[in-house]
Amino acid sequence: MSRVPIVAITGYMHEVNAFADPVTHGHGLQVAETPGGLAATWEAGPAMRRLRELRDVQFAECPLWEFGASGPLLDAHFQKIVHQVTDALREVGEVDAVLVMGHGAGRTTEDLDPDTTFLRGVREAVGDDVPVVMVLDFHANLSPEMCDLVDVIVGYRTNPHVDITERAVEAAEHVHRLLDGHRTVVTMCRPPLMLPQLAQNTLPGEPLGDVRELAEARIAAPVWNVSVFGGFSLSDVPDGGLSVCVTADRDAPEVAAAVAEEVATAAWDARDRYRTRATPMADAVAEAARAATGVRSPVILADTADNPGGGAPGNTTFLLEALLDAGVDGVVMGLQCDRGVVDAAWDAGEGARIVAHFNEGSDRPLARPFRVEATVLSLVDRPLVPTKGVYDGSTRHASRCCALDLGGVRIGVSSHKVQCADDDTLLHVGLDPASAKVVVVKSRGHFRAGFAHLFEADQIIEVGTPGVASAEIHQLEFEHLRRPMFPIDDVAEWTPVVTFHRGAMR
Repeated sequence: MSRVPIVAITGYMHEVNAFADPVTHGHGLQVAETPGGLAATWEAGPAMRRLRELRDVQFAECPLWEFGASGPLLDAHFQKIVHQVTDALREVGEVDAVLVMGHGAGRTTEDLDPDTTFLRGVREAVGDDVPVVMVLDFHANLSPEMCDLVDVIVGYRTNPHVDITERAVEAAEHVHRLLDGHRTVVTMCRPPLMLPQLAQNTLPGEPLGDVRELAEARIAAPVWNVSVFGGFSLSDVPDGGLSVCVTADRDAPEVAAAVAEEVATAAWDARDRYRTRATPMADAVAEAARAATGVRSPVILADTADNPGGGAPGNTTFLLEALLDAGVDGVVMGLQCDRGVVDAAWDAGEGARIVAHFNEGSDRPLARPFRVEATVLSLVDRPLVPTKGVYDGSTRHASRCCALDLGGVRIGVSSHKVQCADDDTLLHVGLDPASAKVVVVKSRGHFRAGFAHLFEADQIIEVGTPGVASAEIHQLEFEHLRRPMFPIDDVAEWTPVVTFHRGAMR
């Protein structure tokens, strides 16, 4: 009887906003310890199910850490995670393949490329000959060192990310081929493009939508995968920016290189089409007023700079105050994150009149205190499970929430920050965006998938509000980013360079 192969599953998933406050080990979730283990998670579950369909296999469920979007992780806490993972892998013993569920936009308080550090730990534990497949977010800041350490890289193709399950399944299929003895080469090409997050939509008609279509058209033997990474502009790391990674049969490095250069060149050639500035807040409020009075169709305003999905705290009040000052009526907004306001609403009860003290006691310029009279509309303390968009079917942890009527603006407030990426998040607190003239979401781009049934593209306004997740990258003070970079620098020419990695070195 032949030996059943053992596939270890682990991961480190963190999207770092360098301009946000550092976080600790306690901000992360070790999802392998959640009910049902990795098989019950959206990160690894689809891959495990697919691999079991393909062959008889054993899984070694190792620690898989998820931090979401936040500030840099304290380096000592990250090192503990690496040691925890390497110890777990060594404890398994003989491993035939490793599936790494990553993100690719990490950073610690000391390490500017912790994703590579994590992969080095995996390699040290399992050896250089064991196949490693890695799944990465579309916003990964891909480094050459990461490409040196893995046999296949699989990046999300969509932004908003609506293909996460498909990419996990694809990763499982690559593991299956590697277990059968097939081997790969990895190539990489990256133009000097540092695109703000609002320029990174892959929807039809968007520049990166066209690049995505080209990349997908090139996935045919001997090419295993073509991944386009927009990068995370707020990470401020040397490897930030757009990149293209191609995995192919080991004996086809020239094909892999040609595809990487072609796709990266297409992304570069579209540089004048990218949307690199948000709508000024005054202009956005004026459009909201027109919608409120019926002059134009309803609009959805994206408070891009305070997007929790980009590491922001979800607590700025700049847009809220501007809408109230302008007397805009018929507004539904959320989710504002303020535990103090939620606690006050719960103490008062539904129907009560309170004074909502947003950011009470704060001395931070981006979280300035703001007081307003409000009526408590609803109190909610149950799990949030969206039914559409990026987070369809997942459980999100907003903790206790409330909805308040501020007079013209109805706002949902949560105790824990949650990106408002779908209408279910507003319905969760009893607010109906379908009946509103103006909807305001603390989100940058994922809301497009979760509100697509309510708003067309010409009804979406990305607002240039102040905040740590600002889309106005030309105003940010980068310390580590390699330069020059378009559009923050004047870059007129670029000569493509393709680098060869895993497979080409063996």
